[in-house]
Amino acid sequence: AVGNCPDRYNSAMLTGDIDSAMMSLLAHCIGSLHIGTELTSLSKSFVACIKQSTKYQQETVLYLAMSAFGACIFLSGGNGIGEVEVKSYQELNQIGERKKHLHLLYQNFFNEMYCYFWVGDYMKVFELSKKHKPTGQKRILEVTRTFFEGIASLTLARHTHQPNWRRIGEEALGKMIKWEKISSWNFEQHVKLLQAELHYLNGHMNSAEVAYKASIAAAREHKFTHYVALASELYGRFCVENLMSEKGAAQLQVAIDEYKQWGAMKKVRDVKAFMDTVNPSSIPRRLSGKI
Repeated sequence: AVGNCPDRYNSAMLTGDIDSAMMSLLAHCIGSLHIGTELTSLSKSFVACIKQSTKYQQETVLYLAMSAFGACIFLSGGNGIGEVEVKSYQELNQIGERKKHLHLLYQNFFNEMYCYFWVGDYMKVFELSKKHKPTGQKRILEVTRTFFEGIASLTLARHTHQPNWRRIGEEALGKMIKWEKISSWNFEQHVKLLQAELHYLNGHMNSAEVAYKASIAAAREHKFTHYVALASELYGRFCVENLMSEKGAAQLQVAIDEYKQWGAMKKVRDVKAFMDTVNPSSIPRRLSGKI
């Protein structure tokens, strides 16, 4: 569907249908963010979308593009800053509340939560989630939200030993299994990673390791670079936390390489900072360098 957006954009522009053209351009940008398109090139697409929506006075497209571009800028480490004006989430929320634009408010929530998820600030993920009830629709944002909340809750369950986090994680896994039956290509890696985290929570270490590897393999086969990186990072952290530092360091290096390929330099720096906390004597020298 994302791949068809440029054709729809071109067709609409040829016929003078500016509204449809701008919505197609926006859909291409947002969809590309969620399938793991390389962030540097994606930043250029967002800049073009913001410039065109400004030119054609497409206010809704403009604010929605700014919202999603904010997540792209955050993860890429600043690509696109200065080329166009991008309002903060606070400013965009004020606009959404003033105009009673519920779609913009939900997009702002999701994109801000997206940023918190990728840097592992899982309590912030749930602080935001409490303010925005799930819509119940089978949209990609709702599916991704379920996955994010599942990973976050299972990690919090492991760290806090509070049963409510386990319940949320198990419910998320159940929902993702249903979606996997609809599209294994899109969601197999999600299910395997949630299963890995649940096995880890339950103390089933061998099963957890098998599931982490399966998630990495599925994401790689399905060409979701960002999920290869995520699964590799969580597998690496699992290894480090269970006294397998050398194996963990190797997996974290895989995560760094995949995050670089995605263009997520913020994540590259974060994972390298975590690696610096691991016993340096067990990490090969080439893995401990800084950007």
